[in-house]
Amino acid sequence: MKKLWCGLVTAFSMYSALPMPQVEWTADSMKYALCFFPVVGAVIGALCGLWGWLCMTFGLSAFLFAGGMVLIPLLVTGGIHLDGFVDTSDGLHSHLEPAKKLEIMKDPHIGAFGVIRSGMYLIAMFALAGALAQSPRMAWFYGAGFLIARSFSAFAIVTFPAAKNTGLARLFADAAQKKTVRVFSVLFALLGFGCMMAMNLWVGLGTLAAALLFYFWFYKMSRREFGGITGDLAGYMTCLMEMLFLAAAVLGGILA
Repeated sequence: MKKLWCGLVTAFSMYSALPMPQVEWTADSMKYALCFFPVVGAVIGALCGLWGWLCMTFGLSAFLFAGGMVLIPLLVTGGIHLDGFVDTSDGLHSHLEPAKKLEIMKDPHIGAFGVIRSGMYLIAMFALAGALAQSPRMAWFYGAGFLIARSFSAFAIVTFPAAKNTGLARLFADAAQKKTVRVFSVLFALLGFGCMMAMNLWVGLGTLAAALLFYFWFYKMSRREFGGITGDLAGYMTCLMEMLFLAAAVLGGILA
């Protein structure tokens, strides 16, 4: 139990900005950390669902609803996944060989493509969240997506080939109990999709198919463009999956 508790605390310490007890990062504490990475998503999803309920109950404007939906994930995570999205955008759109792309991603300075793509991403997320304000009940559908996105990300970190021998993703992957992480990831993903299907069966099934197709594309892209996965690429995938699930929630609201 102590190892599981340490893994939970380590996951939240790494992937969220929420205050956590101090736990030393050792082989034991990191072994199960990725098992609990999706739990961070569950917390974000619950907060987004609660925000949707508050906006619906008190008749808050669509602008406030959309702003909350975009800001809550950033506040909880501290922007760690968006940082990966920015770095990956800089590397990916350089159109250089994989080794050069990885060098660009290591540069602490943000490039033009990172600025442009992150701006486009945030505008798109705000626009989709504004559309979701027409059916705020579907905020819970979207909330399940945070759990799923991190389940897919954890599975990728311990399964996809690593693009380099250094970095936090490689550190966590090497320390992880990989079989256990895969089992936890699949179970959490099934739980998330089950919640979606309980709200809207056909949109939930369509979202499952779209997520699997995206995952296959990401696997091929990451190997082709970078030689494997990194922590930044995992963040890039998480951000894009969150957009996919938000779009699915909007579609579900329109079809309801």
